[in-house]
Amino acid sequence: MDKQDRVNFKLGAKEQISTHFKFYLLLSILWLALQWIGGTMDARDLNWAERINENSANFNVSGFFSFAGLFFFVAAMLRMGTRLTMIDLDRGKATLDNPIQRSFALFDKGQYFLGWIFISILSAIFISLWSLLLVFPGIIKAYSYSQAFYIYRDAYDRGEQMSALQAITASRRLMDGNKSFLFIMDLSFILWFMLVTITFNIAGLFVYPYYDLARAKFYNQLVVRQQDEPGATTTQI
Repeated sequence: MDKQDRVNFKLGAKEQISTHFKFYLLLSILWLALQWIGGTMDARDLNWAERINENSANFNVSGFFSFAGLFFFVAAMLRMGTRLTMIDLDRGKATLDNPIQRSFALFDKGQYFLGWIFISILSAIFISLWSLLLVFPGIIKAYSYSQAFYIYRDAYDRGEQMSALQAITASRRLMDGNKSFLFIMDLSFILWFMLVTITFNIAGLFVYPYYDLARAKFYNQLVVRQQDEPGATTTQI
């Protein structure tokens, strides 16, 4: 992939979001709201922790932190549901209807949810271990494993058996030679994310769906190009 591919992914995503903004807003609104609530609670929890530390009060703040973490966890699940929907929309396998319902796509099949859990846990462990060396190896591995769940979901839909570890390995192979492309594409969103910050997350109603859809297009194109390679036998749409 080259610079023009990156431009095409972003332009295509921006056009789709702009044309069907209401749909993509409703598709993403639940996880955005939960993440905002979790972030607000987390900030308040830190204030409580500081106050308790200053006053040497004998309070247990673990409940605050875990409750905020619960919102982040549910938001992550719903965001994955929106990303799965975006992949299917880009493939022409889904329609622009029932956006709220489609945000729960991770729960369409129990195996989706279990696969996501195991892949997330294993990826986090591997990335943490690599990060013990230096931060940079951890970042590289995060990009290497970034497509694991999508590969797992595709394999399951084809009726193939794939473990979480096999999905991570497949992602590492699929991302060979493509990690820098995705990293640069992510960097190209920095100004957009700055806009989210200075608008107190209001711009995020557009920016986050835009970002997720561009990444969905990246994955779909990655799979298509892998199929075109001689001897390719894995990860079909």
